[in-house]
Amino acid sequence: MRALPGSQHPGGAFQHLLINMKFRLLPALLLLAAAWFFLTNARREPNNPPTGRTGAPGETTCAESTCHSGGGFIGSVSLSGIPDTVISGQSYIATLTNTSNAVRAGFELTCLDGSNAMCGSLVATAGVSIGSGSGGRKYARQSSPKTLSNGSTSWNFTWKAPAQPTSDSARFYFVSLCANGNGNKTGDNVLIATKKVVFQILTPVNEPGKTAAVSVYPTLVEKILHVDLLESTGGKLTILDMQGKQLITVSTLEARNEVNVGDLRAGSYIAVVKTAGKTATRKFVVL
Repeated sequence: MRALPGSQHPGGAFQHLLINMKFRLLPALLLLAAAWFFLTNARREPNNPPTGRTGAPGETTCAESTCHSGGGFIGSVSLSGIPDTVISGQSYIATLTNTSNAVRAGFELTCLDGSNAMCGSLVATAGVSIGSGSGGRKYARQSSPKTLSNGSTSWNFTWKAPAQPTSDSARFYFVSLCANGNGNKTGDNVLIATKKVVFQILTPVNEPGKTAAVSVYPTLVEKILHVDLLESTGGKLTILDMQGKQLITVSTLEARNEVNVGDLRAGSYIAVVKTAGKTATRKFVVL
């Protein structure tokens, strides 16, 4: 059968209809995608905060900058995993915890030395990013907010103490935002705290005549650590872990000593030997 002039094949008309429908639906789909993106990001309250909001000297908090306000949540923010006495060059896995009646939470933290300059370095982990601020300061902060479970939530990150501290102590400044989860910046407030740490000096100043002559061996120990006094017949031994905690003390060293360290966990330790007003430190590893 010959087609009449001006007629179209049924299949072609259907394809033409589909194309028209796609073009009509495209704006609506784009609008829906934009709305979904906006709503999703609005619910990410609090978002990754700007730097300089820890309450440290010269800084404000999110509440003081009028970014978030009007909340009445109560609770506390705490920092654990970093002892009160830290060792130069040592890395510590820290945990910042928000314990409150809030719905969602975020945080920001920095560490400053005695002159209020950045102290040590912060290392990002899953859920935590590192931001830069003025004066060389660095900040650990949430990559995205967290919803509290049973009244608390927390983040983990790493802080490495400076190899050569410029002062004998440092202070952590940190805040945690308590949010109501409505996607806005109203009805929120902050919890603020600080933590001071001091640096333990493991290696004494090598002044002439002030360093004890000792031999501590082997470096890799399975059970017995040998401590020999080369210039004295008496002294004291203290064994510390890398957080500065005293684990073993031998108050009456002789010229030749065998110290059982087999009960220590595998890892690195410091032997501090004092003899006749002199001090020596040696590092060893328990296998």
